[in-house]
Amino acid sequence: MAQPFGFGQAIAVLRTPANSLATSEVLSGHRDAEFIEPATPNLKCNDGTVCWVRFTLQRSAQAPAHWWLRARAVRPGAVALYAAGANKTNETNALLPRELPLNWRFVSSDLFFPVQLAQQPATYYMRLEDTFGVDGFSLLQDGGLERQQRQLSTYLNISAGATFALLVLNLIFWRWLRDRLFLYFALVMLSAVLLHAWQIAPSMWEPERVGDLALRGAMQSLFQATTALFVSRMFEFRRYLPMAARMVGVFVALNVVTGVISLAGHHEAIEYLTAVLELSALAGTIAAAGWLLFVKRQWQFTWPAALMLLLAVASLVGRLRWLGVLDAGPDEGLGPTWIVVRLTYMLLLAIIVADRTRRAELHVRSARRRELDEAQRAERVLEEKVLQRTSELARSNALLAEEIDRRRRAEAGLEAALSSERSAMQQQRQFVSLVSHEFRTPLAVIDAAAQSIALPGVAVEPRIVKIRRAVQRLTLLVVNCLAEDRLHADRMLPRTETVDLKAIVEALASPFAPLDQARIRIQLPAAGSWVHADPALLEIALHNLVQNAIKYSPPDSPVDIRLTDHEGAARIDVEDRGGGIPAGEQGRIFERFFRGAGSRIASGTGLGLFLGAEIAHAHGGSLTLVRSGIEGSLFRFGMPVASGASSAPVAS
Repeated sequence: MAQPFGFGQAIAVLRTPANSLATSEVLSGHRDAEFIEPATPNLKCNDGTVCWVRFTLQRSAQAPAHWWLRARAVRPGAVALYAAGANKTNETNALLPRELPLNWRFVSSDLFFPVQLAQQPATYYMRLEDTFGVDGFSLLQDGGLERQQRQLSTYLNISAGATFALLVLNLIFWRWLRDRLFLYFALVMLSAVLLHAWQIAPSMWEPERVGDLALRGAMQSLFQATTALFVSRMFEFRRYLPMAARMVGVFVALNVVTGVISLAGHHEAIEYLTAVLELSALAGTIAAAGWLLFVKRQWQFTWPAALMLLLAVASLVGRLRWLGVLDAGPDEGLGPTWIVVRLTYMLLLAIIVADRTRRAELHVRSARRRELDEAQRAERVLEEKVLQRTSELARSNALLAEEIDRRRRAEAGLEAALSSERSAMQQQRQFVSLVSHEFRTPLAVIDAAAQSIALPGVAVEPRIVKIRRAVQRLTLLVVNCLAEDRLHADRMLPRTETVDLKAIVEALASPFAPLDQARIRIQLPAAGSWVHADPALLEIALHNLVQNAIKYSPPDSPVDIRLTDHEGAARIDVEDRGGGIPAGEQGRIFERFFRGAGSRIASGTGLGLFLGAEIAHAHGGSLTLVRSGIEGSLFRFGMPVASGASSAPVAS
C-alpha cells in the first residue's frame, strides 16, 4: 500500500499530571478503563500535562510485518512509543521517534516509529509530554515511506529550483535597471534557497540525518530580515511611513542578533523570541498595508498589498499554531497543492516587482515625453519670437552701432581725461608732501637761528650764515615751483632774447655761500656764447645743476663748470665728485618728483633735474647725464647757438 493508513479515529487518551503515574502501571493495563475518546483530533500535552495515547494494531495475513507509524506533532517534547504485553511492562522497550530531513515543516514535524505488526491485535501506548499538539496518526509501509520521501524531495527540488531561478533573474534585473527592489527580492530568494538547501542537503549523504538546528535558526533570522527589507522597499516606507521604515531597521538589527546567537548554539533559548519577532513583523506588515490602502489612499499598492497580506496571514496563523495560541491542527506538509500555490505565489510576486519597475519606467518616460513636448512647443514659440525680433533688431542695429561708436569715443576721451586728472592729482599730492617738508626745514632753521641771536654770548655771524643759507634754499624752492608752473601753464611760452651764456655762467657762483663759492671752478671760453633764450629760466636750470653738484659732493671736493661751443651748439658741463648715481636710477632721474637713494643724504623736491630737462627742451636743447660713477657725475646742458648774434645783447 503506497498511501498512508490513518487510524486517528481509533485512539483513546488518558491525561495525567506529570510524574503522577508510573509508566509500568499504564502499560500493565490497569488504567485502560480511564482512557476516553478525545474531543478534538488535535491533542495538547503541555503545561505539566502528560498524554497517554492508546490504540490497537494488527495486520492481515497478506500484509508485511514491518511498518512505520507516523504522528504529526507541533513542537514535540518527550515522545515515546510502548508495546504492551507479557514481559513488556518496563521503559527499556520504549521506541524513540525519528525525524527525516524531508519531513521538516514550518509548523509541525513528522515523527516516525518503526513497528512490527502481528496478525493478532496488539495494544500500543504513546507517551506525550511538553508537546503543543499532535494528530495525524497513520501507518506507512516501507514502499509508501520511500514514495513519500521521493515526492517530498521532488517538491522541494522544484521549489528550490524556481527560487534559485528567481534569484538569478532578479540579480540580472538589478544589474540592468539599477533598482534596489530587485536586489532585496534577490536577497529574499537567497535566504529561501539556503533554507531549501538546509532541508535537502543532509539527505544526500544520510537518509535519516537532520540538518543542524542552530544553522536553521540563523537562516530563519536571515529570511525574516531580508523579507522585512524587501517589504519596506516594496511599499516605500521611507516616503509614506517613515516610522515604519525605522521599525524595519530595528527589526533587521534584532534578527541579526538572534541569528548570531543561534549560530553560537543557543537556538533553543531564543526560538520563542524569534517567533515573537516574526509575529510582530507580520502584524506590522498587515497594519502598514491597510494604512497605505485605506488611509493614505495609495491604490498603486493594491496588488502587492493583497499578495503580502495573503503571505502574512498564512504565516501568522502558522506561528500562532506553533506557539500554541491558536487551537488548530498542524499543517498538512508538502504536496502538489502546496508546490503549485508556492510557485504561483513566487511568480506573482516577481511579476508585481517587475510591474512596479515597469510602471516607474513608464512614469519616467511619460514625464520625459511631456518635457519634450513642452520643450518643442517652447522652441516653436521662441522661433516665432526670434523672427519677430530679427526685423526689429535689424532696424536698431545701425542706430546702436552709431551710439556705441559715439560712446566709445566719449569713453576714450573721458578715460584720457580721468587718467590725466589722476596723474595730476597723484603728482599734486606728491608735490605737496615733498614741498611741505622742504618748506618746514629751512623755516625751522631760520626760526632757531633768529631765536639764538638774542641770547647773550652767542656769536651772530654763524647764525646769519645759517639764515642766509635757509633763505636761499627757500628762494630756490619757490623759484623752481614757479618755473614748473610757468612751463606747464596753458599758452605760456619762454620770453626769449639774445643772451650771453658766458655772463650767466660767470654769475652762477654768486648766490652760494662763501665756502660753496670757493669749491666752484668755472672754465669759460675767450669769446662770448650767444643764444636765444629766457635768461631767467636758464639761470634756474643751471643753478639747479650746480646746487645738486654741491649737495651730492663731499664738502672739500670741487665742482667744475665748463662752457664750450661745439658744432653750432653751446654746451655747459657741470661735474661733481660725488659717489655717482646707481645704474637702476639713471633712467628716472629726469622724472618729475623722482628722488633716488641719494635723497636720504640730501634734501630736495625732485624738481631740479626735471626742470632743467624741460627748460632745455623748451629752448631746442637737451640736458643729459654724460657719465656717472664712483668718481662723480657729469651733466651736460646743451642748446643751439644764436645765428648771426653780435657781441651785444639784442632783444628778440
